[in-house]
Amino acid sequence: MEFTPKADWQWVYNHDLGKLSVVTRDDSFAIVYASNMLRLTESQSLSFTVDDVTRYITLFESESLGHFEESLRCKIILHLLAIDVFHKPIMPKSWLFQESPVQQMQFANAELAVLTTTEGQSAKYMVLEQQDNFCLCMLFDEEHAFPNNKSFKQFQLIKVTIDKLTPCLESKPHEWISFQNAG
Repeated sequence: MEFTPKADWQWVYNHDLGKLSVVTRDDSFAIVYASNMLRLTESQSLSFTVDDVTRYITLFESESLGHFEESLRCKIILHLLAIDVFHKPIMPKSWLFQESPVQQMQFANAELAVLTTTEGQSAKYMVLEQQDNFCLCMLFDEEHAFPNNKSFKQFQLIKVTIDKLTPCLESKPHEWISFQNAG
C-alpha cells in the first residue's frame, strides 16, 4: 500500500457487508470497527478531505509514531482517522479487566500499556487519550482473547479506568500530536 495519501483515497462503507475500508487506486484496507460502532447508515463513498490528508501526514511524520515501520504506522493512522471521522463515542468497560498491580496516574498519549482480563489474558494497548480517570486505548497486539470466546482484533478500541492499565516496560513515551488535534 502507498503510505502517502493521494487524491483518489476514499472512505468506502459497504452497508451490505457492514465494512468500512480505505480504498486507493491499487489497494483496499479494511477498518476493523464494527458497523454498529460507526456513524453511517447507508453505503457511501467519501473522498479523503484536506483535513484527513493533513492529519495523516502530520501523524505519519510525527516522532510519536516514527519508530514504527511504515505499514504499521499507516494502519494505526487510518484507524485513528476512522475514529475521528466515523466512530461513535464508547462507554468504559473496566469490569473486563483486572486492577493493575502497578498504579500510574498519568499515561502519555501513544504510550503502550498492558490490560489483563479477569481471566488473566494480557495484551498491549496504545493509550490514545486520557480524560480524568479514563483512558481511550487501541489494541496494539494482533488479538486479545476475552471470556466466552470473544476477542478483539488489532486496532479495536476500549475505554477503561486508569487503574486497569499497567505501564509497558518497553514503551517509551514520545512527543505526541493528538490524533484529534493533528492538522
